Amino acid sequence: MEASQNGERDDTALSRAWRRVKDEARLLRVEVTVAALCDSAVAWLGVAGASVLVSIGPGRQEVRVATDDLAAVLAEIEMTVGEGPVRSARDLRSPVLVGDFDAVEQTRRWPLYAPLAVQAGVHAQFVLPLRVGLVDVGTAVFHRKAPVPLEPALLADALAYGELMLLLLLDEQVGAAGDEPVNLSLRAAQVHQATGMVAAQLDVGLDDAFAALRARAFAEQRPLSELAADVVSRRFRFELEGGTS
Repeated sequence: MEASQNGERDDTALSRAWRRVKDEARLLRVEVTVAALCDSAVAWLGVAGASVLVSIGPGRQEVRVATDDLAAVLAEIEMTVGEGPVRSARDLRSPVLVGDFDAVEQTRRWPLYAPLAVQAGVHAQFVLPLRVGLVDVGTAVFHRKAPVPLEPALLADALAYGELMLLLLLDEQVGAAGDEPVNLSLRAAQVHQATGMVAAQLDVGLDDAFAALRARAFAEQRPLSELAADVVSRRFRFELEGGTS
């Protein structure tokens, strides 16, 4: 599960973000959802808006949550011109952080998208791919109206929000939407550990191991994190010939 630019997870930032979101949800008497995560991220990261796009097919994503109209406008611009930070982040499988779309480097990189983003009123955009191995789940997008880069001190927090969004989306995809996570940092660790165990059990790489883990969760209509917990506790084992014990 990608949670930082060098592949390492920041458990401190993750735990801090989760506690913050949980406390905010309790205060507002609402469930923890992707929308709630976006609202919390906007306030904490000092950005003007946020959105989460989910993958609906090869090379295709749609807006699941947007905190403001600009977030939706940016997604539409990318869809129209066929270029932009979201597409680049998905292709590179790594965060794309743009501090000023007026900069020559950015106008050369996205000659169609950059000026349209500025025209729409957005000068900075920070994009995090939400994926595990080869599985493209979606994208988290934050934007600012002013040309202000994302402060290094806030990058770990942004990545933590992205990981929380990823975990909620994974559970939603297997029919667990609405179930409030008890400990998302534990879930992330269990998915990591379970993927490694499945790789050893099936003698495959981590990407194929995660694909097998996710496919089994879909087949049984249960949260990925729940199946991962069973694998880690050795209540469930994957076998080479496709059977389980």
